[in-house]
Amino acid sequence: MDVVDFRVRLRTEHMLGPWDPDDPAPHFAQYIELYKMRPRLTPLDMPAFVAAMKGDGVSRGVVCGGSIEDNDHLMEVRRSLDDDPFYYIAGVHPKYGIRRNLEELERCREQGFLGANIAPYIWGIPANASVLYPIYAYCESHNMVAIVHGSLHYNRFQSMWLGDPKYMDEIAIDFPDLKLVVSHAGNGFGVLGLAVAQKHPNIFLEFSALWPKYLPEATLQAVNSYLKDRCLFGTDYPLVEFGEAVEAWSAAVKPEVRELFFAKNAERCLFGDPR
Repeated sequence: MDVVDFRVRLRTEHMLGPWDPDDPAPHFAQYIELYKMRPRLTPLDMPAFVAAMKGDGVSRGVVCGGSIEDNDHLMEVRRSLDDDPFYYIAGVHPKYGIRRNLEELERCREQGFLGANIAPYIWGIPANASVLYPIYAYCESHNMVAIVHGSLHYNRFQSMWLGDPKYMDEIAIDFPDLKLVVSHAGNGFGVLGLAVAQKHPNIFLEFSALWPKYLPEATLQAVNSYLKDRCLFGTDYPLVEFGEAVEAWSAAVKPEVRELFFAKNAERCLFGDPR
């Protein structure tokens, strides 16, 4: 089975920097214990990482940057791989200012990056903040994806409501042709994530770092029926093991929906029309 993991973190020393289990970034500390991540927080060289990923059933992965330094690193990784199984998403940040973010998106797009990564729960601003609107506009204009953290989070230093799915409704109203990916599928906000995706055909729900056995029945029903064309598999590795996630979601998704959930929806989201 072809599997596209829509949220992967590489196990390079650079990308694992904020995840040092002995001195993690404050907004990541609780995740390490909650997801029992310590065995997965040692660096691996890229050939070993790719082999491990594919050995656990994931064919390709979407990798997100969180900063200009991350983008530089990902460009180096991209150049180093002969058979590259990754799709790259640019890191942006409000601290850079609007002009610098747009320049960075242009630079990354020229290097084959396919979108922008938006992290309200780290930045301390809501997903619909005005400073982010030029980023959404750029992505819409260039048929790039905007991946927005839109669920509960465990950063005790920021409000849980910064990624409230209600903001996705407002963004989709203002950018009806933007391919908007709600990372973690609005988990923790009830059926609101499902509702905004049902309303807006340009919204996709990505289910990384989530176990189907803990999700409401209404969510699994949506994955298998009326939202089957816009739901995306993901792990957020190293939060979750590749193989365990593939196995759990294979059991939760109907056989006739698996191809969509595990690969086809991701391909359409990354390369197709927004609707």
